[in-house]
Amino acid sequence: MTIFFIWKFTSQLLGLDDPEFRTVKIEEGPLTVTISASGTLNPVKSVQVGTQVSGMVSDIYVDFNDVVKKGQVIARIDPREWQARFEQAEANYILARRNHENNKKLIEKNFVSPAAFDQTLSAYKSAKAAMDMAKKALDDTVIRAPVDGVVVKRSVERGQTVAASLQAPELFIIAQNLADMQVETAIDESDVGRITEGMNATFTVDAFPGRVFQSKVKQIRKAPINVQNVITYTVLLTAENQDLKLLPGMTANTNIITEKKDQVVKVANAALRFKMPDDIAKQMGVATSSPSVQANAPGAAAGSNAGRAAGSQTGPRKPYGAGAQRVMTRKVWVLEEKGLGKKPAQKTIRVGLTDGGMTEILPVDADNATNNSATQIDTLKPGTEVIVGIVGLTPAPATRPTGPRLF
Repeated sequence: MTIFFIWKFTSQLLGLDDPEFRTVKIEEGPLTVTISASGTLNPVKSVQVGTQVSGMVSDIYVDFNDVVKKGQVIARIDPREWQARFEQAEANYILARRNHENNKKLIEKNFVSPAAFDQTLSAYKSAKAAMDMAKKALDDTVIRAPVDGVVVKRSVERGQTVAASLQAPELFIIAQNLADMQVETAIDESDVGRITEGMNATFTVDAFPGRVFQSKVKQIRKAPINVQNVITYTVLLTAENQDLKLLPGMTANTNIITEKKDQVVKVANAALRFKMPDDIAKQMGVATSSPSVQANAPGAAAGSNAGRAAGSQTGPRKPYGAGAQRVMTRKVWVLEEKGLGKKPAQKTIRVGLTDGGMTEILPVDADNATNNSATQIDTLKPGTEVIVGIVGLTPAPATRPTGPRLF
């Protein structure tokens, strides 16, 4: 019995019965906050080539990837029907012109009435307009390139019949300049307010997985897009393509850099999510408290659960708005030297920006609101070990917090 008590005392003193914790160290380095989205590469300027007349496509002179010049003939519609219509309109015009010229001579001698003269004048002008329209329709059977560019799509085949009724059918799509492209992304309404034109961005494509393309925010379109009650806005990013490796329609995975700090103290978000089990805390004789987000600000109750846990969000969020007097605090567990071993201790820290994997630790004296707060804020230095889990213990599934997202 004496040996048992000696062993129990020794094991508690040396921490032999303590569980083994998984830890990471607090780091110091750059932190970049980005908004991630997927988009599609498209030419900045592309022209859809159609036809205003119906008929059978008799000839096609260009194919995919062909370079064309403005005015170049790229296809023809069978002109026989439109040639016949033009000849008929031309014959009517010649007859109406002769009748009008004869009446013009007769009215000078008062052989016809002014009303008869006006009637032949009207018939003459109508016949001339009909002939001009027939001539235009005949000319439209020759399809010409409206701009210089590259044929990126051909939608018709030789012998196919196209019908131009309410809308001109698409025959070709010509991209004006494939060296100047853009990425069209859909940004959620909760993120679009943090984006401004000129922000730096990057994107990758699956065709070149090891290459990162540099970009900038070109335009934020104000037209909302509603898909199943989800509102998004189209944001355009520049995409230089001098080597012509990027192709239209490629899926681009974009990252828009909204804020960047070169040197901050940061902690892994897994440490912010860790909660010490009550039985282990009781066994080790340490006190626990809820790891909820605390906002110390005018009108905000300390310890409120209105915030969202850092690292549990779907995308990086800024914890507080610019100029807002609000202090976000979180609780983490650290390993401290106690006696002959290390014991866990809970610390309260101020948090700042987060990139979804790491969160900034703000200094204690960075805000006067901290000094006036009743909450004790701790200072953690780079290299401090923080607990992210327990070896052999399966973490409980994370529950989705209620309330508005603060970051």
